[in-house]
Amino acid sequence: MTTFSHSKLSCFEQCPLKFKFAYIDKIETEIEETIEAFLGKRVHESLEKLYKDLKFQKLNELTELITFYNDEWKKNWNDAIVIVRKEYDSENFRKMGEKFITEYYDRYKPFCDSRTIGLETQSFVAIGDYKIHVRIDRLSFIEDTYEIHDYKTSNSLPTQDKLDQDRQLAVYAYGVKTMYPDAKRVRLIWHFLAFDKEMSSERSDEQLEMMKEEVIQSIKEIEDCRTFPAKESALCQWCEFRPICPNFKHLYAIEDKGADEYLNDDGVKLVNEYSVLHEELKEKEKKLELLKSALINFAKAKGVSVVYGSDVRANVRSYPKLSFPKKEDASREEFFQMVKKIGLWDKLSIVDNYELAKMINKGEIAEELVKLLDEFIVRGESNWVGVRGR
Repeated sequence: MTTFSHSKLSCFEQCPLKFKFAYIDKIETEIEETIEAFLGKRVHESLEKLYKDLKFQKLNELTELITFYNDEWKKNWNDAIVIVRKEYDSENFRKMGEKFITEYYDRYKPFCDSRTIGLETQSFVAIGDYKIHVRIDRLSFIEDTYEIHDYKTSNSLPTQDKLDQDRQLAVYAYGVKTMYPDAKRVRLIWHFLAFDKEMSSERSDEQLEMMKEEVIQSIKEIEDCRTFPAKESALCQWCEFRPICPNFKHLYAIEDKGADEYLNDDGVKLVNEYSVLHEELKEKEKKLELLKSALINFAKAKGVSVVYGSDVRANVRSYPKLSFPKKEDASREEFFQMVKKIGLWDKLSIVDNYELAKMINKGEIAEELVKLLDEFIVRGESNWVGVRGR
């Protein structure tokens, strides 16, 4: 039975190429981790210690917990940890962790609202033909209500609507209901430590079944994937695979070069020249469109179809334009039914070559079926170049 996790699914959704590097190629990188991830681990360790000791009837003083946090920080720190936001240093982040722990401690002391039954759980639950990792920061219960606690150290606070759609804790809720049949309710509780704020949500059995089907579909999409394209987003700046990613590999190759060597790099010279010509062409195309519009208006006003210049002439023609319902339009199916009704379907129904090519390139059609089509396919290569600011 194949094993997946929320992190694994999220990685693929964030960037299929990152998923390939991490889970298929299993590439080890020089980047240890980001400062945000390092901070999160140290805070989680400290809160885990708090509740683990409570099981043995030992309540840590806040000073003891802060000392533990700082000792773990020093013990695990190394210079490979990446700080993306250069305006802050490691000390700023260390102090943030102290603040998170202090405010949590003051808010929940003496920590007896519910009974803890699991810390950093390592369970697995079956979803369809797959096993999903259920790693809960803290699992507790009060009578027949189970609580899934998740500690967040990020500096962003989501809306309630986003939490009501959250998949990670919903997967965990499905796991808890499977492992503990006496759970009549499962509360999902997030502790946003940067804001000293608790937020919660719940899922009905129907919602959990829907989530289960969505997870299965997501896994099948991963299993069917063949190309694993890079997907660029704001999260790329924290990605440990940037130095080998085709979207950033050249940037890493030139960033440490001196000014002369940098400007003489073939790639830099090519893209700079291309960018200049591209901008000039855009301006000319803009001017061309304005002239075209002016010519059409002139021809209509004068009632002519040919406009003469010094030694050239411009033919001006107008043709009726027909538009039909697109794929996303609600009336598309009704449109198709009408075409069939008036007997035009067999004459007009054709293969959508663009969609067919896209499905083959994305590996969405079984290889044995593609082989049957091979005699009709002329394979080549299409190239595109776009320019934008870095």
